[in-house]
Amino acid sequence: MTFRVGSLSTLQFNMFNRRNVQNTTLALQRAGQEVSTGRKADIYADLGPRSASVMKLRAREADTQTYMQSNAVLGSKLEAMMTSVDSVRGRIQSVLEVTLSNATRPQNGAEVLQREARAALESLVATMNTSYNGDHLFSGLNSDVPPLMRWDQTNPATSLSPEDVLADLFGAGPTDAASATAIADAIDAAFDSADLGDPNRDFEATFYNGSPELDGGGSPTKQVNAWVNTGQEIVYGVRANDEAFREAFKGLAMLATTDISTMDEAAYGTYMNRVVEALTTGQEGMLDASARIGFNQQIVETTQSQLVDLSLVQRTQISQYESVDPYEAITRMQNLENQLEASYQVSARLSGLSILNFLR
Repeated sequence: MTFRVGSLSTLQFNMFNRRNVQNTTLALQRAGQEVSTGRKADIYADLGPRSASVMKLRAREADTQTYMQSNAVLGSKLEAMMTSVDSVRGRIQSVLEVTLSNATRPQNGAEVLQREARAALESLVATMNTSYNGDHLFSGLNSDVPPLMRWDQTNPATSLSPEDVLADLFGAGPTDAASATAIADAIDAAFDSADLGDPNRDFEATFYNGSPELDGGGSPTKQVNAWVNTGQEIVYGVRANDEAFREAFKGLAMLATTDISTMDEAAYGTYMNRVVEALTTGQEGMLDASARIGFNQQIVETTQSQLVDLSLVQRTQISQYESVDPYEAITRMQNLENQLEASYQVSARLSGLSILNFLR
């Protein structure tokens, strides 16, 4: 009978032991990383085909976080818009109250209405020119420019200021009800951007610099919009050329251009009736604008709450895929440490062996 005894050279054994130490060291480093981070060191290698599910979850979570961040900014913008509109509405209300008390004839406070209207105009323009992170909130898509010109500020495009336009339209003032009606009609045409006599006097030519109400084809221009979630879009733009703000500006401008207490008695009632009509329309329109902003705020808040819940679910699912059992990882690390220590001990003992030790 023949026996075959396998042999392993010292070189081969050393090379085998070195590879074993190297592999054990790498495995120990990987286990140490998993213990410290609580996540698999090589997620896709460990999960195999299931790694596609993790990739999809991570992509959805990235989208969710993007929506949450943009919604936080949008919520702040809506809050700033709400505060601005309510502030302007308050100033219009105070002027309207004095105007109503002097609607039929000059009474208490009529002589100061021009100054009150001028101050309210400055406040309206300053408030509507509010910007957030560099974007003017009431300019529509042209958010890089402030929407409204100040009362005495010349618009470079027309070389006119709002004050110049009203002075031109008002002229020497009305002398009777008919002339008061004619002047009010001319002012209406300018604020409707339909002044056929001089287009430079139009509201959107001299008073306003934001997105126009209509495009070249006469269709309404696009409003500012935002995507708050996948497939969910809101249109939240409120512009300074919306009817409410144009009417408010018009009513204040009609008061700011003249001292009504000195106006011809025959024209006074007719002119003031148009002022009251403009301010009332502006006041009611701003209330509607506030309601629309508030509605959009509710949508954003509700959507944000849903996204927070969705993010929690997604992060939990990702964690279930990627996390490691800490007790298993620590046990594995300890076993690898013992294995590596044993390998080092064997290597140390082998390195001490020499044939010279047996020849002495």
